[in-house]
Amino acid sequence: MVLIQCVAAALAAGGLAYLVLAIRHSRRGPRLSPSSPWQPPVTVLIPLHGAKPRMEECLRSVCSQDFPAVQVVFGLHAPDDDARPIIERVMAAFPTLDTALVIDGRRLGANPKNANLANMLSVAKHEVLVMVDSDVLVPPGFLAAITRPLEDPATGGVTCLYSGSPEPGLASHLGALYHNDWFIPSVLVDLARRDMDICYGAAIAVTRRSLDAIGGFEAMADAVAQDFVFGHELNRHGFKVKLADCMVSTVVAEKTLGDLVRHELRWSRAVRAVRPMDHLLSIFMSPLLPEVLFLASWPFRFAAMAIGLHLVLRQVLHRLLRRRFPLPAAEPWLVPLREVLNVVVWVRALFGRKVHWGDREMVTGGGLTMKPAEVRDPPVS
Repeated sequence: MVLIQCVAAALAAGGLAYLVLAIRHSRRGPRLSPSSPWQPPVTVLIPLHGAKPRMEECLRSVCSQDFPAVQVVFGLHAPDDDARPIIERVMAAFPTLDTALVIDGRRLGANPKNANLANMLSVAKHEVLVMVDSDVLVPPGFLAAITRPLEDPATGGVTCLYSGSPEPGLASHLGALYHNDWFIPSVLVDLARRDMDICYGAAIAVTRRSLDAIGGFEAMADAVAQDFVFGHELNRHGFKVKLADCMVSTVVAEKTLGDLVRHELRWSRAVRAVRPMDHLLSIFMSPLLPEVLFLASWPFRFAAMAIGLHLVLRQVLHRLLRRRFPLPAAEPWLVPLREVLNVVVWVRALFGRKVHWGDREMVTGGGLTMKPAEVRDPPVS
């Protein structure tokens, strides 16, 4: 009983401490690079697979950027991909924009996004490269903001915060809520204690010099989390990673809770593979369900006070984030459900290494890599 009470106390104290830090740093906002008029020629790389909700809107948001010199390159692995008609329609809508479509089935490793980017690189014309996911909506001024920190030769990569823009349905709203209420404050808390050493996959800007220095996309051929490996390799080779003064929005369109859990399980197992301690400690970001279970060993008055304080602080953070950032409307009634779902995903990530990436099944391996699930390691002789 004493052990259970100690675990309950640790969860409650850790969860409350995290929420206090998240509220504090959400008020302050992230540390950003100083503004500059520098606007270099840019090649935007957009890897695609399948037709996703609002994809055309996302692609148009990139193509309509007001920027001096832009090339936009779209990439597919197959000519019959459902995304192809959407891409061709967008390209036709911007006849004066320098665009290209690369269709190449080669895969240099297990990471499909990385393989797509590697195939597209051969037609990229400019020194500055910006990678944007196909389900990401970018605001006006995005290219200026995400490339600006690269004026400093010591900076090899730039990334930005991203929010979740939900499609109709409970699963999509819960998915977007994770981006908005857990991902964003976790980044702000992390940046308050250390320099950036990771990129966020929604949008990343690099120079060819820094990409070549880390070994190109070949260095990330089997990356379990390409954005993490990007930041990790840039830091390892002496480059800085900066946070841009902008926020993009990723469209969240999971139709069922099962789809959402499978998607988030890939993220969670990727974090567990590359940063096991971060994954372990992330339970303090969502301790509500364990608190309820373990605090049953406490006198009711103290248990109710701890849980009540947690719920109040979580709602304060929920409202604060929407005042501080351009996020969807508040949905306070979904916050406790989202927190319970976080724990479900966290626990499942502990048991197994398989992840689903589109129609492929992968297995997270040692270090920063993954491989197709059907590939087996050779027996040890």
